Amino acid sequence: MIPYKIPEEKKMILKYADLLSDNLTVEIINRDELRNKDEATHLANFYWKMVEVSNEEDKKTGDNSENILEKIIITFMAYFSSSGYEHEWDEITDKQ
Repeated sequence: MIPYKIPEEKKMILKYADLLSDNLTVEIINRDELRNKDEATHLANFYWKMVEVSNEEDKKTGDNSENILEKIIITFMAYFSSSGYEHEWDEITDKQ
């Protein structure tokens, strides 16, 4: 299970997965687990796309998503590490 600290993390991820028409991320989040390295790589890439798009959205709306994005990255780092996908997370994150 993905160890969310607050329910808003999952809500935000699903909001941006929907906005980006990312059905695989929706499936992973609703299943609450990664099944393989390809999914891990996909979800790590999704996180950084979500950051980029949320920054654009924040400029339009005046909102600030920094706090929730910080919570999500901590949750993802812990989950990727505990589920054996730390390498996939680090590989994608190092490219950012």
